[in-house]
Amino acid sequence: MVYWLRQVRLMFKVQNTKAIRNLAKKNYESNKKRNRTAIIAITLTTILFTTLFTLGAGIIKSMEYNNMRMAGGAAHASLKYLSEEEYQKLTKHPLIDKVGKCIYVGTVADETLVKRPVEIDYYDKVCAQLGFIELKKGTFPRDKNHIVLDDLTLQRLGITPKVGEKVSLDIDFNDRIETVDFILSGWYEGEPAFTVGIGLVSESFVKAYLPGRGQAYKKDFDINGSIRADLYFNNSKDIEGNVQKVITDSGYAIEENADNGIHYGVNWSYMSASLDNNIGSIVAVVLGIVLIMLTGYLIIYNIFQISVIKEIRFYGLLKTIGTTGRQIKSIIKQEALKMCLWGIPMGLILGFGLGALFLPLLTAHMNGGKSSLNFSPMIFIGSALFAMATVLLSCNKPAKAAAKITPVEAVKFSGVDQGYTKKQKRTNGSKLYQMAFANLGRNRKRTVIAVISMSLSLVLMNAVFCLANSFDMNKFVSKFIDCDFQVAHASYFSNDYLQEQKEVDGELVAMLEAQPAFAGGGGVYTPMGVDIRAEYEGEVTYYGQQMHFDKTQGIYTGIYAMDDFNLENLDIVKGELDLEKFKSGNYLLLGLMDDDYGNIVYDEALYDIGDKVKLKVLEETITDPNVSYFDEAGVAYDKEGKVIKQPTTEVYGREKEYEIMGFYRMTYTNTSRTYGDLVTFAMPVEELKTYTPQISRMTYLCESIDGEESQIELFLKNYTEAVNQTMSYCSRESYKQEFFEFRNVLVLVGGALCLIIGLIGLLNFVNAMSTSIIARQKEFAMLKSIGMTKKQLLSMLTFEGIYYAVYTSIVSIVITLLVSYTVLKSLTKAMWFLSFELTLAPLLIACTLLVILTAIIPRWSYHTNHKKSIVEELKDGE
Repeated sequence: MVYWLRQVRLMFKVQNTKAIRNLAKKNYESNKKRNRTAIIAITLTTILFTTLFTLGAGIIKSMEYNNMRMAGGAAHASLKYLSEEEYQKLTKHPLIDKVGKCIYVGTVADETLVKRPVEIDYYDKVCAQLGFIELKKGTFPRDKNHIVLDDLTLQRLGITPKVGEKVSLDIDFNDRIETVDFILSGWYEGEPAFTVGIGLVSESFVKAYLPGRGQAYKKDFDINGSIRADLYFNNSKDIEGNVQKVITDSGYAIEENADNGIHYGVNWSYMSASLDNNIGSIVAVVLGIVLIMLTGYLIIYNIFQISVIKEIRFYGLLKTIGTTGRQIKSIIKQEALKMCLWGIPMGLILGFGLGALFLPLLTAHMNGGKSSLNFSPMIFIGSALFAMATVLLSCNKPAKAAAKITPVEAVKFSGVDQGYTKKQKRTNGSKLYQMAFANLGRNRKRTVIAVISMSLSLVLMNAVFCLANSFDMNKFVSKFIDCDFQVAHASYFSNDYLQEQKEVDGELVAMLEAQPAFAGGGGVYTPMGVDIRAEYEGEVTYYGQQMHFDKTQGIYTGIYAMDDFNLENLDIVKGELDLEKFKSGNYLLLGLMDDDYGNIVYDEALYDIGDKVKLKVLEETITDPNVSYFDEAGVAYDKEGKVIKQPTTEVYGREKEYEIMGFYRMTYTNTSRTYGDLVTFAMPVEELKTYTPQISRMTYLCESIDGEESQIELFLKNYTEAVNQTMSYCSRESYKQEFFEFRNVLVLVGGALCLIIGLIGLLNFVNAMSTSIIARQKEFAMLKSIGMTKKQLLSMLTFEGIYYAVYTSIVSIVITLLVSYTVLKSLTKAMWFLSFELTLAPLLIACTLLVILTAIIPRWSYHTNHKKSIVEELKDGE
């Protein structure tokens, strides 16, 4: 039975693929206006996909590249402080794909390089490759007197980047400083964003200047001459597990305090690039894809839906002569694919160009700020597939509608929604605005799609401007600076402040205070040559470890003294500051850090307001003779590797008791920007001098007369560049500039993408109106034949357009309010530099422009499509 059924089916199966293809081709060629609209829509949709993927891939690649540079290179992991024997044994493991060898030599001791210190190392070629060091000119060092430096270092030294130039450097080998004369064998391009430069020497240099050094780190902790092995595995999966296996399989221990323990580090840039840590980026890309597909779907669906309505009688005739529903679907989809052949390639080219244009703007504020354009073919393949999927999805429903309709239904079809009847008795006739309003309900689906499509772009545009408007300049700037200018030694801004050597130049302060625009200022000081500690009894968490202190010990304490200007400008978060009382020398202010959102971390306070605190000076630390060594965390061990709980005995001298007057907010401008203290106090300058006459002016803060900031800025710029290059400064204005640049990037990129979505929405409206006018030509002819003037007809169409704009405006405002008070408000709470501020101004301006456009477009469309007489229009409508 099954066999005979198959034979019957084969009898009716006709080889008509070519005929269907020709029919699709002819129908495609007869709808040039529809094709142009659809191709533009497909192009815009593809542009959005390609731009999204180009930016997404480029940002990820740029972040990976910049993170790797910040982490020190592309190596998966590093083995540190190795001897030559350990290096040879460890690097032969089969898990290792390639290994780079680095030997730490020392640093350059030169005041001209204080703003950008230079480390001297030996790198083999693999290490240089993993460290992103690519020579612009020359070769890597071969002889003992060869050196490679970056162009930024050479510029500071006043040396032309030219192979063969003589370079004389003072090298700090840790046990001595020695002047060495080099010849520049090559140079590479330095990164301005990085505060440390790398100078490369030959292995023969290491043997000559560091013979036998760095071969017994466990015994002498001498890192000069020790080897760092940069490991690169076959993949970045389970890097820590792989490096631990390398160590244990080679006969060593992963516990660093063991006799045969190996110090190792995993490249955090690979850890940060894991799927878990990038879940936010993945969600953002998925939401972007859904949004673009929805945007493209709305217009392309509408184009094909309108096209099917317009040609429904044609499809009915095809059904009459025996064309199946499946064949009609095939005709429509073949036409859609032909449009894709035009629209997708154009969209790919334009979208990639737009992404390449925006990428440097977006990555300018990332670590390193270097953009890396990804030319992966997957960007084009993915964009093309998503665009094509959107097109096929969009034309699927109209194709089904065309396939299902019967010949009789096709003849009767008018494009009006079924069930749409509205009977009203009027004594004064219909008004034009009433007729226009009624016309919107004739095809509600088309009206809704056009309104949603236009509303989508308006909502997104207002969201972008609302987000930009929520950028809080005061929050952003005050995070980094709370005065007009901050002056300090260059090392201070590199988080490398040392009291003995790097205080603010007194001459600079005197000249600054003599400037006409100077309005007031003061310094923040730290003690020199004295270790002041606070007495505390109890448990303290220090770098994740629980530590117990009793009254015989002192906890690590940060002590700052401040001039009146600084004290008066402190943010007192609890208690009060009575300046006269405070300057008596019997009170302290306790400093507390805040989190990213400006909330003070009160849990870190070891004392409360009114508590008595005893400060005492550490005179001597006596180490237990049984201590063999300390590890990097400061834990002591004996010769057998056992932990010694009380490795030292502290001897204290002078003691004084103070009362806590209040808590103040610790900021970038009133701290050393380094960590390690368990508690921080501020005291008057005169009180600090009772502990030691030698105090270091760590930083100097000042205000300028309003409107005269540029005069102070010019003075500081000239002084720090021409007079004393060891000094540096930052200003409120520079952070403001950075803030505006950051915000403008969001407005530019977001606005451009919203513009494309807006064009799609407007194109949808134009297409809907044009097709509606074409489809209703018989109706318009009938209205004119019974006395409606052309002016009245145009007025009716204008009202229709305005109604579209009014509906779009209402929908946009409602959705905007919902999105703003849910999504945007939550987003601003999650980002410390944002303060939610609703604005509807961009939306209202856009809605006003939309009313004008929707009033003009129908009139333009009518004039474009109706150039025949009433008789011809009535005849064409048959």
